[in-house]
Amino acid sequence: MIKKVPLRVDFAGGWLDVPAYARAGGFIVNCAIKPFVSLKNWPYHIGGGLGGSAAWSILTHKDPYRFDAMNGCGWQDPAIILETGLCVWRSGKTPFLYHKNTGHMLRGKMALYNTQIPHDNKKLAHKERNYNKIYEASCIAAQAVENKDYSELARAVSLTYTIQLDEGMSKLPPVNGAIAYKYCGGGHGGYALYLFRSQIERDFVIKGNPRFHAIEPYCKRK
Repeated sequence: MIKKVPLRVDFAGGWLDVPAYARAGGFIVNCAIKPFVSLKNWPYHIGGGLGGSAAWSILTHKDPYRFDAMNGCGWQDPAIILETGLCVWRSGKTPFLYHKNTGHMLRGKMALYNTQIPHDNKKLAHKERNYNKIYEASCIAAQAVENKDYSELARAVSLTYTIQLDEGMSKLPPVNGAIAYKYCGGGHGGYALYLFRSQIERDFVIKGNPRFHAIEPYCKRK
């Protein structure tokens, strides 16, 4: 019986896991994160764009793939929550794991920013967005993870953020030490992911702003 699970952050390729928007040769790049969630302990805001609906389905023994599909979402949330690690998935109708590692290069460098704006992914599925640029960012991120190149992964995150701005999302606040940031999941609210140069710079920001929270990559042992 599963009593606790990680949530996830996505770096690039979001929406290419929705069968209707899948692109041959495209990728979805994401990472399982801790702290964990459980039915009794949920240390995140609800509706934050972190795959919480899929996590809840898993914890309550429902089919998370079916639940997300019914709500206009793709398969990336249950796929990464169950697989864990830093993963590259091929875009398509069903999950196909292309590459995986522990996410060691992300340790001490990630934080979530609470935008304090409500997020409802169900209402976002049919908005217009630039899928050509999403595809481009996904390919950059996939190669970055394969090469364990943190700078290139940050570049893919920054490109994804420009796509989000073009979609009409509000600008996120820049902070010292952050090299890239983007909204999580479908965006337009919820949490935003920030990548930092070092743990020292991340922890300094967290201590000075209660809307920032440290997260770490999680990869289960075989």
